[in-house]
Amino acid sequence: MGEKSKAVGALTGGIKMLFKGNKVTHLEGHGKITGPNQVSVLGPNGEVTEVVNTKNNMIATGSEVTPFPGIEVDEESIVSSTGALSLKKVPEKMIVIGAGVIGVELGSVWSRLGTQVTAVEFMGHVGGMGIDMDISKQFQRIMTKQGIKFKLNTKVTGAKKEGGKITVSVESVKDGKVEDMEANVLLVCVGRRPYTQNLGLEELGIELD
Repeated sequence: MGEKSKAVGALTGGIKMLFKGNKVTHLEGHGKITGPNQVSVLGPNGEVTEVVNTKNNMIATGSEVTPFPGIEVDEESIVSSTGALSLKKVPEKMIVIGAGVIGVELGSVWSRLGTQVTAVEFMGHVGGMGIDMDISKQFQRIMTKQGIKFKLNTKVTGAKKEGGKITVSVESVKDGKVEDMEANVLLVCVGRRPYTQNLGLEELGIELD
C-alpha cells in the first residue's frame, strides 16, 4: 500500500508540474458552474472561495462508483474499487458483486495474496456487457485456475454486517434458489457513472441522461 501511495503521489505531482509549465492556474476546491460564463470554487463547507469568469467551460469531472441499492459502502469492510486498493490487511474471504473486468481484476489481486474470492454476477458470463464470448470464457477459465469462484446468473438481494463478518444474500436468476454467503470484505463493483453531482447543470437547464 505504501508503494501504491508513492506512485499516486508521483503521478499527481507530475500533473502539477505540467500545469505550472504550461501556465495553467490550479484552483483547489469543488467547481460549480454558476452562470453561462462563470465558475465558482466552493470550499469544504460549501462556501464560495473564488469566482472565475470564463469564455468557455469544459466539464471533465470523470466518473464515480455506481451505488448498489440497499448496500452502503463504508470503504472499510464494504468497499468500492477505490477502497479495495486501500485495505489494511489481506482478508480471509472476499465476495465481489459484479464479475466485470474491474471486479475480476481486483478479485484476482486479492486472490493472489491469499484471499478466498467469490464473484457474484447477474449475467451468465464474466467480463461485463459487450465482451466477446470467446474471450469471456477464456477469461473465466484463467481466473478459475487462479482460485476465484464464480456464481453466475445470480443476483444479490442484500447484505448485513454482524460480528465482524458480512452476510450476503443471493438468489439464482434461473430457479430462484436463495443462499447466504459469508465474507470479511464485500467489494461492490457494478460499474461507474458520470460524476455530475452539484456541478450546477440543472440550474443552467442542462438535461442529464
